[in-house]
Parts: sequence; C-alpha cells; structure tokens
Amino acid sequence: MECKDINHECTDEIVCPFCGQEFTDSWEYGDDEALGLIECDECGKSFYASREVSITYSTRKANYGTCKNCKDENVVIESYHSSIGRYSGLCVKCGRAEKQRLRKKYIDSIR
Repeated sequence: MECKDINHECTDEIVCPFCGQEFTDSWEYGDDEALGLIECDECGKSFYASREVSITYSTRKANYGTCKNCKDENVVIESYHSSIGRYSGLCVKCGRAEKQRLRKKYIDSIR
C-alpha cells in the first residue's frame, strides 16, 4: 500500500504512514509536539510523528444585577465558593474585598 492511500495526517491517533497501523493511546508518546522517530511494531519501519495541538475558546455571558453589599445596580455580579468561604451576588469590587477578608480569616484560624 502506498503512502497516499493511508490516512495518516491529522488523525486522532498516530498512524504508520507505511502500513497504516494505528497506535492506540498515542498520548503516551511524549509530552512535546515533536514526538520524534517512532518504529512501527507492525511493519518494522520508522517514521517521524508530531502532535498537533488545537486551542479553542468558549465564552459565557456575565450575570448582571444589584450587588447585595454596595447596592450598585446593573453591575456584573459574581459568586465564589471555596474551602475558605463563599459569597454570592456581589459586584467585582465587593467580591474582591470579601475574598481578601475570607483569606485573612482563614490564615488567622490556622495560626
């Protein structure tokens, strides 16, 4: 089988361009994008492989409302849940201040 008959580019797993053998668990072959020279267990031939990384982005709408602390209206409101404490319905400015308060309270409690 010739190289042009084997789907070996942009595949979900490493594919030998000589015989078409698919390497399951391709993620185990190194951490870099350039995986280097790999020998095929099926046909015994070596080939170079690379990992092609794709980055995507997602967005979501911010919640707007009235801050439960300062009462500012039509501002971005956020919630925070952590092992050191939680809050909900605060604007960014009041939320930042509350996070600092929670951190200080936690640090004081472990001293």
